[in-house]
Parts: sequence; C-alpha cells; structure tokens
Amino acid sequence: MSFIELAKNRYSCRAFTDKAVEPEKLAQVLEAGRISPTAVNAQPVTVKVIKSPEALEKIRGITRMAYNAPVVLMVCYDEPKCYTAEKYNDNFNSGVMDASIVTTSMMMQATDLGLATLWARGFNASYIESAFDFPDNLKLACLLDIGYADPENGGPSPRHPVRKSMEEFASEV
Repeated sequence: MSFIELAKNRYSCRAFTDKAVEPEKLAQVLEAGRISPTAVNAQPVTVKVIKSPEALEKIRGITRMAYNAPVVLMVCYDEPKCYTAEKYNDNFNSGVMDASIVTTSMMMQATDLGLATLWARGFNASYIESAFDFPDNLKLACLLDIGYADPENGGPSPRHPVRKSMEEFASEV
C-alpha cells in the first residue's frame, strides 16, 4: 500500500479485540519509533510498554483512554535532554514535538502491519506519571493504544472522512 493510502486508511480505533499483538509486530512498531527523527537527534523520547494484565489494569483504572487495547504505549520524553531554542528566547522545548514524531511513526507502522491504534491524550498525565513512578525529568506526552480492531465496534468514527479542502488547508504566502 502506498503511504498516502496508508494515511487515508488509518483511523482512531476505540474498540479492540482481546487478541494479543504478536511480539514481532510490536518489535517492528517500537523500531519505527526508535529510528524516528528528533530535534538535533537528541533522542529524548522513551516508550514504556504496557501489556501485562497488572499494568493494563492499572492504566485502565486511571483513564478510559486505554480502550481495552492489549498493548498501550506510554510515549514519554526526558525533559532535560530535549532541544531548547534558548537563543531565540521563546521557551521552546522539543519534548512534545519529538514524542509526536515518534508516535506518528509507530502509529503508521502499526497500521501497515494490520494493527489498529488510538493516539490518546484525554487524561491527566501527572496522575499516570505518579502511578507508574516516573522520575521528575520524565514527562508523559501521550498514550498509543495498539491491537486488533473489534470488527463490530472498532471502525472509524463518522467524522473520520471529514477533511478540509486543500484550499482551506494550504495556501501560498
């Protein structure tokens, strides 16, 4: 499948089967994240893999954003290791941007492997950081739920195909 077709076919899945994600597929998803670009190649992103019944129960007890996926990736960044644009005096820190790049790469790799995903950020990150004993320097950017879509309830939302026109999206300056 071409990349544009992959991008068009990917959607936010909110209902997963209980089928386990094969270790080799999970390894490919994680590899896609590991080799992703980051600002000045600082590589401040780290991923915590939640797949044990105990860890899944813990995350599901904190947020509904795990959507009963058999694997939930906590995509984090080590704040002091992030690029900061100090010379421009605008307080830019690349952490969320770097984590977003990594998450996108993993999300698209998962889709290419026939897995469904949900990029989630509807939760209080500090609660999750505390529950999973994160050190102070590690910040949770998002969750990436991964699994197999439930064929009856795991399809795209009705809003999925709604997109701006190209004229609304891009313009020359």
